[in-house]
Amino acid sequence: MSKTWNIILASASPRRKELLGALDLTFCVDARSHFEENIPEGMACEQIPIYLSEGKSMGFHRELEENELLITADTLVFSEGKALGKPHDKEEAIAMLAALSGKTHQVTTGVCLRSQNKMISFSDTTQVHF
Repeated sequence: MSKTWNIILASASPRRKELLGALDLTFCVDARSHFEENIPEGMACEQIPIYLSEGKSMGFHRELEENELLITADTLVFSEGKALGKPHDKEEAIAMLAALSGKTHQVTTGVCLRSQNKMISFSDTTQVHF
């Protein structure tokens, strides 16, 4: 007997909603979380997106019910061994794009899938040159 899952996308990202919607799955969006994105000192760059996606999952605003699957994710850009945060304004965005121009950087997304009884996390990195 198979279980019917209620899928929760814990993200306000329109792109994540679009990607999950393209799988023709029924899901709801609920991005409420108590997690504060503070990265531990000395954490390896490749571990940060997984750490953040797991933190968002564990910080979800309520306990999961038996038939719920929570999906959380975090994407970071890495250049020259440093994580780049989201630009705060237009000028910062222009400066970031100029710094990345003509170079290869890495974009890593960490994903956490969690139910009441199990949590699976993984990440994928893409090399980007522009």
